[in-house]
Amino acid sequence: MAFMNLSFAVLKDRDASRLVMGQLVSQACDKMMTVGLVWVLTQNTSAQVIPWFLGVSALPHLLLSRHAGKWTVQWGPLKTVVLMDLLRGLHFFLLFFIWPLIPQSQQIPALFVFVFLSNMAGALFNTAILSLPAFMPQKNLIQQLTAFIDTCFSFGNILGPLLSAVLYPVLGLKGLFIFNGASYFLAAFMESKIKMAPVENPEASPLVENASMGKVFRKDSLVAFMLGLFLAMNLFLGPLMVFLPLFVKRIYQGSINTLAWLETSMALGMVLGGVFLSVANLNLRRGKIISAMMVVAISYLGFTFAKQPWEGALCLLVLGAFLAMSNILALNLFQVRPAQQDVPTVMSLVNLISVASLPVSMICVGFLVEKIEIHRLALSFGCILLAITLGAFFHKELRNQ
Repeated sequence: MAFMNLSFAVLKDRDASRLVMGQLVSQACDKMMTVGLVWVLTQNTSAQVIPWFLGVSALPHLLLSRHAGKWTVQWGPLKTVVLMDLLRGLHFFLLFFIWPLIPQSQQIPALFVFVFLSNMAGALFNTAILSLPAFMPQKNLIQQLTAFIDTCFSFGNILGPLLSAVLYPVLGLKGLFIFNGASYFLAAFMESKIKMAPVENPEASPLVENASMGKVFRKDSLVAFMLGLFLAMNLFLGPLMVFLPLFVKRIYQGSINTLAWLETSMALGMVLGGVFLSVANLNLRRGKIISAMMVVAISYLGFTFAKQPWEGALCLLVLGAFLAMSNILALNLFQVRPAQQDVPTVMSLVNLISVASLPVSMICVGFLVEKIEIHRLALSFGCILLAITLGAFFHKELRNQ
């Protein structure tokens, strides 16, 4: 079997291109909005408010984790994606009009309520968008389409802050509201033109009898194991975003430009890894998932030993590329391994792990960083990450993926 097949078919597929273009616009604008909101909170409140804001942002994903998969099956992934984009677009437009009516003393609490409601729709959207490639007509493009969607998220992390830096001083927070609302409406319009494949087992969808997490996991132990591995990887990778500014200050003795360089290197690596899998179809065989995860762990360790910023940036570039590839290949397994009607249930948990693991790991690091020297702490996390991937290698079925 060939190591990989190069194919540009996903670039020529009209439905795939509509989905990708819509997501590219909405993800960049969504990240722009997030940066703008955090900046407003930073300017008008104490730094202690930011963790609470992030916690409120993650809470809807936890509350809806048991229902998001079932509702996505009932409504259909594409319909869910379109409806949630329309709902969020309307949400931003309404906020644009009511914002001047909110007393200034109540604007920060209002932002908390707004973010909570917006992320209720976001929790359903994330589950549906991760499930959608499994329901598209071209089954041979699932991996490449997933890679494109993942690349949109990564590219949004680069473009969003730049847009926020350029537009916020000109448009203000209200301008970002209307700009982001328009991006959601544009994405919904493009998504509404997509044609879907028939569901493999349509009679099961209205009852959603097969959509409970327990039943899905009992059907396939590999899916359950991979979700546990996915959680462990996220818990020990998340603190890297805390380590970066501390490494810049204490080890590299650099400035904010050094920090931006390191963060951009990792983001660029993720974009490159996603673009690679957008045209390179890697069949899920011969340990490709676990091999990519091992490279991530080794790159993590390499970063902890780097003495110069350029060395750290190089390690983060490699880490980002293989992190994107391991995420995409894992998502591909979650899309093709379960029965089609079970995919949204699995993806609801994937979304919960992605969103909730970050604040949990941040809290742990915030407690440990005051007690353990930063280099030793980062090295410990890197070693644990490598041990996890080496242990996963002994899972025979995963080793063959």
